[in-house]
Parts: sequence; structure tokens; C-alpha cells
Amino acid sequence: MSDGRGRTRASVARRLALQALGRIEGRGAFAQDVIAKVVDASDAPEADRAFATRLVLGVVSVRGTLDAVLDRCLRSPTDVKPDVRRALRIPVYEMVYLDKSPHAAVDQGVELVRSVAPKAAGLANAVLRKVAKEARAFPFGDPARDLAAHSLLEGFPPWLTGLLEREWGRPAMEAFERASNEPAPVFLFENTLVAQPGRVAEAASAAGGASKVATLEGVPLHGCLLLKDRRGLVSPLLARLLDEGGALVSDASAQAVASLCALLATSAHEGPLDDVARLAEAPALGARHAPSVLELCAGRGTKTVMIQANVQRACGVQAPVYVAVDNVPFKCELLGKRAKRCGAHVSETVCAELGGDGLIAEGEFDLVFLDAPCSGLGTLRRHPEIRWRIEPGVVEAAAELDVRLLRQAARSVRVGGFLVYATCTVTHAENGQAVGSFLESPDGAVFGTVSVFGGRSFRPALVPGGPDAHFCAVMQRLR
Repeated sequence: MSDGRGRTRASVARRLALQALGRIEGRGAFAQDVIAKVVDASDAPEADRAFATRLVLGVVSVRGTLDAVLDRCLRSPTDVKPDVRRALRIPVYEMVYLDKSPHAAVDQGVELVRSVAPKAAGLANAVLRKVAKEARAFPFGDPARDLAAHSLLEGFPPWLTGLLEREWGRPAMEAFERASNEPAPVFLFENTLVAQPGRVAEAASAAGGASKVATLEGVPLHGCLLLKDRRGLVSPLLARLLDEGGALVSDASAQAVASLCALLATSAHEGPLDDVARLAEAPALGARHAPSVLELCAGRGTKTVMIQANVQRACGVQAPVYVAVDNVPFKCELLGKRAKRCGAHVSETVCAELGGDGLIAEGEFDLVFLDAPCSGLGTLRRHPEIRWRIEPGVVEAAAELDVRLLRQAARSVRVGGFLVYATCTVTHAENGQAVGSFLESPDGAVFGTVSVFGGRSFRPALVPGGPDAHFCAVMQRLR
């Protein structure tokens, strides 16, 4: 077979993986999005698509480690062209992480390189034979004692491993990195703004089964399902519900944040609140308590839909005033279309720069929800490319921005209303420290903290098979 540059005997799965990796790197795209368009949409047999997916996610996750191994075996690492290096990473991943036969990996690796640069096939053969020998000594040290060897083994940038070790200690850091390399579970949200109650559960059952998730760290969840097999997403009935907006793919931690927002927004509680748990057992409030909501950094609107669905469940109607704000025009456009398809009412979509001194929207709101931009380290299973895209200094820069965003958001909260701050990361600077800095500012001085089901914040740990690591803090304006 030929790709127009050279003939190759590389397998279908490896060629699909190489194609996907090229798009991910060339466009700065998310791996999962590219896999859906390149691998899942191909007419390759299911086994080839599964192996291609494994290769793509694996190579993206440990890209820096693969380059480190390659560089040990290259005379002039900087002379290797990007497309050749990209092709070489696949067989290196197979030999180092999948324990594939060196003979097969070398042979297929040479064919992959031949497909993009025929003249580099000889180089590929020599380099990959060296890699086969070097792989026996990987990770080139004792990972239990040597932090550099541990970083190579788990496929994390050394600076990030060091940061996590300083914040948590060695055992917690190791557990987090191992969990980040596990497959991500698939959670569904039943959007009753479109789908009849129980319909998504029926479709998931027919697609291989799903289990109901009722709570997470004490936070009640409504319509949350854990899919037993992600391949069920392409089953006809479930795929149709996803296309129609009756079902959303959303991690359970994200669903819990949306549930917290709705619980607070629909509260008739006016005095100081000590714990969100006090609201969980409250009776249905009715339409007269339908809230006003301001959502900042709303993105593509997944939480927007889930919040409105939960508000309708509590009040019988959606929030009549729901202002969604983002600073990326195409996301604002997509949010409007998606909200309409999913039956979620958005009274106004605003595209504006955030983090300044002025008010974001006119009026005072019962709930202001800041879904803050962050390093995203709690979602590495779903977005493995993040760990190699971020650089030292990103965490601190994100934390500084988030404090500015909190101060701006605070000005739109009514007295007695709530400010919810959420991230999908795990660093102290972006989470607890950012909240503390805000509370010490003039804008934060009028707020008090609210416990979340007994904890200072909502902070589920990352464990294999569980939801992503998120953070959510709740504050109430007291005066």
C-alpha cells in the first residue's frame, strides 16, 4: 500500500495511528477528538481500530519518554525530521510499554518510516535495533529511588513529577501518575430536558449495560450512569440519543459540580449557610424560586445544559435568566447551538474578554459559576496530550488569572447569593491557594466559605475506574 510517498507493508492499525498522531501534533488537537474522526470513522476492522486507539493514546501520553529513548539511540537527534520522529515513536512505544516482539516492532517501524520518508528507512532500521537493546534497561535506573527513572517509567515530564511530589509527597504522587495512565471510564448524563426519564438508562442497558451513580463525595447526582463498555457509545439507540442531546458524555465529577450549582441556585436559603448538605434534603421549591445564573468560561455548554436540567428538576422550570459568557467566539456560537439542541434555556450568550475590572453582566445573580481555565491535570486520562503541552510556569499563570476572574465574578453576586469556583486540576496554586488569595482581596472580603458535604471543598481523588480529579469551592456573599 502507498500513501503517495512510498510503499509500505505497515499494518492498518499502525497507519491509522500515524495519521491520527500527525493531526494531533499538526493542529494542536485533542487526541480523543482526532481518534473519533480518523480511527473510529474508518472502515478498518474493529480489532485494528482498537489497537490504533491504544497506540495513539499511549504515544501521546508518554511522548517525552519515547523521545528520550530515541535520543539515546540517535547520533544527531536534532537532525531527525518531525514526520520521521513521529513514525519512530510508535515502534518505540510498542517495545518499551507493550512488550511487543522487537523483530515485529522494528519491521513495522521501518515500514512506517518508509511511508513518510523512503530514504530514512535505513536510519529507522539502525535506530530501532538500538532501541530494542536499550529497552532491556528501561527506565535506566531504579524508579523507586530515582525520580528521573520514575518520570520515564510513568511518562511524565520530570518538572511535573517534581511539582506533584513537593505538594503531596512521593506515595500520593506515584498513585496519581499511575491512575492518570489508566483508561478513562465513560459516564453519561441523562438530559431530561430532551429525553424521557429512564430512556438513556434503557439505551445504555441495550448497549452493554450501565450502572447508576447516585452520589459522589456526598454530592447527589441525577441521571448519572457509568457505561460498562465505551463501545456502547456507537450502538444505534444510544448514538441517536447522544446526537439528539438526550444524553451527554460527561465525567461524574463534572456532573457533581453542575449538581452543586443547581442545588445552590434553587435554594431559598437567605441566611449564612454552613454546608451545602443542608440543602440536599430540602423539599422541591417550585417555580417561584427559579434562579438567575451567570456562568463564566462556559465553553461548549456541557455544564450549562446539566445545570438547567437540574434546575428544572428542582423547580419545575429552568432558570429564566441564564447568562453564559466565554471569550472564544466559536465556543460561544457552539454553546448557543448546543443549548438549543439540548433544550436548555440561555437568555444571553456573551463573548467577552474576562479578568478585567468591569462588571461582566448587568444585575446581581443568585448564582455565579466560574468554570475556571486551568492546567487540566485532573483529566490526563481523557486528554493525555496535556502533560507534554504545558510547561513550567503554566500553573502559576493560571492561578493568577483565576484570582482575577474570581474578583470580577464576585461583583455580580447578590447578597445571600453564591459564588462557585471549579477547576479540573489538582495543584494547590490553582485550587485552595487561588480561593484563599481571592478571600483576602477587597472583593472577597464580603464572602464566607461554605462546606461541601463535610469537606472544605469538593475534591474527589483520582483512582482507577473512578471519575476525574476536580476541585470545587463554594462561597456565599454575606454583605
